[in-house]
Amino acid sequence: MPWKDASVIEQRAALVRVLLRGREPVARVCDRFGVSRQTGYKFLRQFRAAGRAGLRDRSRRPRRESAQARRWRSRLLRLRRAHPRWGARKLRWLLRQRFQAWGRWPAERTVQRWIAQAGLARVPRARPRRVEPGPARPATLARRANAVWTIDLKGWFRTADGHKIEPLTVRDLWSRFVLWSQPLSPRTEEAVRRICQRLFRRHGVPRVLRCDRGNPFFGPGPCGFTRLSLWWWRLGIRVEFVRRGQVNNNAHEQMHRVLKDEAVRPASGSVPAQARRLARWRWRYNHARPHESLGLRPPATRYRSRPAPLPKLRRPRYPSHWLVRRVR
Repeated sequence: MPWKDASVIEQRAALVRVLLRGREPVARVCDRFGVSRQTGYKFLRQFRAAGRAGLRDRSRRPRRESAQARRWRSRLLRLRRAHPRWGARKLRWLLRQRFQAWGRWPAERTVQRWIAQAGLARVPRARPRRVEPGPARPATLARRANAVWTIDLKGWFRTADGHKIEPLTVRDLWSRFVLWSQPLSPRTEEAVRRICQRLFRRHGVPRVLRCDRGNPFFGPGPCGFTRLSLWWWRLGIRVEFVRRGQVNNNAHEQMHRVLKDEAVRPASGSVPAQARRLARWRWRYNHARPHESLGLRPPATRYRSRPAPLPKLRRPRYPSHWLVRRVR
């Protein structure tokens, strides 16, 4: 007789009751209930061992973990402790890179389960989204290297010896390549300008620079320009200021969270030590850390610099009927 999903346990209990009476042959009883003799004997043994609870479906998962699985788990947890910010996909990619000759690798869901069982999983924190009023401006899409750079100050913190430090970070949006991640001292427009000149000569001038509405990028001048952002504009660079909910810098902020967890917590003992640590982190981020949006490839495999001298500064043009005056 066919069994209904909603009464499987009741049907099994009825089968066991008939078998316990012993009035009919086992083969006939099992045939009437639509199961084989081996299945009938199995339910009878489980009922005698655990009662009605023994008639429930049991997991087919092996009771003991294989030696190969234990080895993979041990390797994974070592990598997780070395890279606490990496998720299951990146850790599985790293396992494949380091143990290519060790047979089949664990699945991504298995890696997630092992991380959770070891208590090493991170729970993301939901944050409210704020949207600024005003017309939305479309952000420039990055379709090649050096098309769009993002620049920002990471936020200040203190080293172990009490010195205040605030790193400046610059990143190529298309390749996710971090171009600069060093402490900014002093925090002035001239200091940022010197760093930009160095990067422009080494990697080329980008088409667009995207930054937030903070000092020293944004100010009370026309169009929000400061002397620094006006200099960018005169070099032929389009300046995009971030607005919440519209033109955003979320990818850069996500990189800041990785930097904070891997290179700042806890802070180094001195400013030079922290600068060396940030330089080492930048190399790992660019050359060793896989990026999911790049198909689990490091950003260095995608970025190509185009060194060039700085272009001449362009002069602003005004309509012929305007009266032009130079002011300070």
